[in-house]
Amino acid sequence: MKTISLNGTWKLSGRKEGDCACTPLTLEAQVPGCVQLDMSRAGILPDDLFMGMNILETEKYEDWEWWYERTFSAPDERENVFLVFRGVDCVAEYFLNGEKFGESCNMFIPFEADVSKFLRDGENTLTVHIKSPVRYVHEKDYDIANIGISWRDTPLNTAIRRAPHTYGWDIMPRAVTSGLWREVQLEVRDSVRFAQHFFDFSFGRSQFCYVLDGSWEDCRDVEIEIEAACGDSRMQTRFSTFGKAGRQNIWIPNRKLWWPHGYGEPNVYDATLRLILDGEAVHETKTQFGIRTVELQRTDTTDGVNGYFRFVINGEEIMCRGSNWVPLDAFHCRDASRYEEALALVRDIGCNILRCWGGNVYEDHAFFDFCDRNGIMVWQDFAMACNNYPQNDNFAEELHKEATSLVREYRHHPSIILWSGDNEIDSMMSRAGAEPSQNILTRKVLPDAVRRNDIGRPYLASSPYIADEMAKKQNLPPHKWDKYPAEEHLWGARDWYKSDFYKQNKAHFVSETGYHGCPSLESIKKFISPDKVWPYTDNAEWTLHSSDQRGRSHRVMLMEKQVRQFFGEVPAEPEEYILASQISQAEAKKYFLERIRAGRPYKSGVIWWNLLDGWPQMSDAIVDYYFTKKLAYRYLKRSQTPFAVVLDELYDNCQKVCACNDTLREISGTVTITDAESGQEVFRQNIRVPKNATTVIGSIPVGYYQHTMFIIHWETELGEGRSHYLTGYPPYSFSKYKEWMERFDL
Repeated sequence: MKTISLNGTWKLSGRKEGDCACTPLTLEAQVPGCVQLDMSRAGILPDDLFMGMNILETEKYEDWEWWYERTFSAPDERENVFLVFRGVDCVAEYFLNGEKFGESCNMFIPFEADVSKFLRDGENTLTVHIKSPVRYVHEKDYDIANIGISWRDTPLNTAIRRAPHTYGWDIMPRAVTSGLWREVQLEVRDSVRFAQHFFDFSFGRSQFCYVLDGSWEDCRDVEIEIEAACGDSRMQTRFSTFGKAGRQNIWIPNRKLWWPHGYGEPNVYDATLRLILDGEAVHETKTQFGIRTVELQRTDTTDGVNGYFRFVINGEEIMCRGSNWVPLDAFHCRDASRYEEALALVRDIGCNILRCWGGNVYEDHAFFDFCDRNGIMVWQDFAMACNNYPQNDNFAEELHKEATSLVREYRHHPSIILWSGDNEIDSMMSRAGAEPSQNILTRKVLPDAVRRNDIGRPYLASSPYIADEMAKKQNLPPHKWDKYPAEEHLWGARDWYKSDFYKQNKAHFVSETGYHGCPSLESIKKFISPDKVWPYTDNAEWTLHSSDQRGRSHRVMLMEKQVRQFFGEVPAEPEEYILASQISQAEAKKYFLERIRAGRPYKSGVIWWNLLDGWPQMSDAIVDYYFTKKLAYRYLKRSQTPFAVVLDELYDNCQKVCACNDTLREISGTVTITDAESGQEVFRQNIRVPKNATTVIGSIPVGYYQHTMFIIHWETELGEGRSHYLTGYPPYSFSKYKEWMERFDL
């Protein structure tokens, strides 16, 4: 196959949609890109759209339509010539030399078309007309349930397949983008080629499944050759097809399994697939695969003991420790430039799982390639969140098409361990009095697409999953429940982080939970105007950059409440306030993680919210948009290692010391704990901890009245580690905490 890139500089023109009297804008566009960034470069919009209130300026152009145009020279070939658009945002028509050859209305999946008959010798003109997404949804019909049940303020925008967060979220600004946001290329494809291929190692099988694209004669007579290698494990085979589709049993000697981080090596096979016709290779493609099995074992409900929600990889239960993966940028054409630095954080902090949240876009192969080769499990939501999406046939058909495309595109990545229908829509429906099982999108459409296009990978209808019997309890106070969801998102009132809401929660798996913390002062000065940096009260820029474009300061004051709860007062100076907020965030997130790890065997995973901001804001992220780390990053990194020692909660005037061994080997070593206030060693123990388990190795007598910090240190064959634990109840002394930070290099 020959590929010709059409990225780079295009001509761009736009006007208010339907307004022929509107003076059009004409400017240069960058592809991949979006019109908002093009207007920013041209001086039509502010240079830095993230500074101050500038993002609001983009709303003026939401009802505009745009024309992208460029020329290219036709290839010599005139058969099997395809134009491929990897990502178009969003409602588009496509023209080549003035003739329409297609249309699309889905930001998430590629659009491609055979344009062989439209090509002409020499120069060809390609035009893409992108319509206004807000006008597009205005013309749709809506059921009243779309409006009455949805949590978000903009339920009408469910009728279009584009990133939900772009209409404004509590982690992102409203930025209703338009553009060619991923690569554009011309492909001259081989006369016979793979339409689909998949290595299936589920249920004890070892086989290669394929579908070919080509003429009857070519597909009937072609042979398939496979070469694959992972270290010293290699295989090569060649076989006849006798038709367009089929499967072939394969044998891989000395085969190596793919394991999540901490549990073994994330072995990935690099494979070359060839089609042989009349003794010559006529098509070649590269792929990769991993050999592993995955199960999601779960119950619909639990009482905290009699139930479970756990991932089992290669027969071993995995303790999941990781982050929700949210938008890398409000302008997704910039995502690719942020991958390397963002994914380095994932590896450094020790995550073994990422949950790709349903309000986002679907990430590109570079993301999944990294996860494959670093043992990062991926929980992949389909792109729906916090809204009641249309239940009509047209929407169901579009969603099925999207899911089919997505699953076929990414199913060869061993890192993906789950397809999940949506984010929090079961919960939303339950609290509105509706039965989640009536949602045809997650109970019929999506599972059908997964079943038809994937093998051996589990599907979950919603996160959290709410069975109908549990839905009936959602509007009752929790103390009246006799059963609870086995998997939960823990947000609640965001009160004291050790409150009963967090401490007594019955869920076996927590797939969202977070706590606020300020970015550094240096970072704040990059996106808040100099005269608005301080104070944060009655401050429109702080409110906007707490991701509220309606002027509500709730999330600004949420962070102040957390600081006041922790220290009993709120520092008056910005540097002190920022530090206090980061301390409260760091202690809370460390606690959320350690509570789950100490809770084995009843607890099986936590996916905290979240690693990295996608725009500059005050948030739950532990790394800000400019890649400056908050204090929580250090705390979580120490507590998220495959082997760690943590303290369980105070009970009967003592705290249990727990050794958490999330590996498949027995660990031995020494643990010491020192009281930061007295300087006395309060615990020393030689340990031998069984594989893949949390073991109580002793206890420390502690009074409820005590305000101290325990410094925990361990030495094992895996190396040294350290952490700390803050005892007692708030308020704490801010000055004392800062002294401990300095003395013990927290």
